[in-house]
Amino acid sequence: MNNERTTAILDVDGATCTSCVYTIEHVGKRIKGVNDVYVDRASHQIQLDYDGNPDTVEKLITVVQRIGYNARLQQ
Repeated sequence: MNNERTTAILDVDGATCTSCVYTIEHVGKRIKGVNDVYVDRASHQIQLDYDGNPDTVEKLITVVQRIGYNARLQQ
């Protein structure tokens, strides 16, 4: 089991209200390997604290897209 903790920043489009933020954070925290998710509406970013596995980031992106928002990892 990987105990590494890594942070990633993702850009997110469409998350403009409190409900949007809550939904992304709530659903994101349920993904295995995610330690914490914080959505900043003002900067249109998601801060992800996760286990270091790149698949965890991809899972979050997929979930965010399924609930109706566009997310992509910052370069």
